Amino acid sequence: MYFYKYFLGMRNFSILFLLFFWSCQNSSAVQEPKIQKSEMNGVEKHNTALALEKISKDKVVNWKEYQLVSNNLKQFSAISANEALNNALKFSETVKKLKDSIRPKELLNLSFRTRVNVLENEALRLKDMTFIPAITSNEVHTQVNKIIAAFSATNSKINTIYSQLEVEQDIVNIN
Repeated sequence: MYFYKYFLGMRNFSILFLLFFWSCQNSSAVQEPKIQKSEMNGVEKHNTALALEKISKDKVVNWKEYQLVSNNLKQFSAISANEALNNALKFSETVKKLKDSIRPKELLNLSFRTRVNVLENEALRLKDMTFIPAITSNEVHTQVNKIIAAFSATNSKINTIYSQLEVEQDIVNIN
């Protein structure tokens, strides 16, 4: 009987010892939290948009809405995801103004309007991303690349239209 009481006492003691050991081990694991730089604040460089040729620049120099979009887009060449999201509302508004104010009459055609509509849609997608709490920086930077590509397509169309008009003018002058 004495052995039985001694064994039960040792069992309780060993259980208490194990609990104490585990609790001490867990408290040592809780240390200072690691401070990590948020991936949303990391600046990423993007390709620059296709530039306008000289003749095209001369034709759109007085189109202030185009100049605003072009200047705003320069900020996106090296930007963090947070900054891109913070600038999304302003950028989408300037693109909307661009769409509503196509001034050079040579650009008033369906193919150019389509490119401006694509640019506006991409800007609106970035604006919508500001309302998604689980958005990642990679998704934001991908959208910035799409905006730059859409603006490059718009510039390419402007260059094509004015180059074509210049060639047609040269043909008329030859005849």
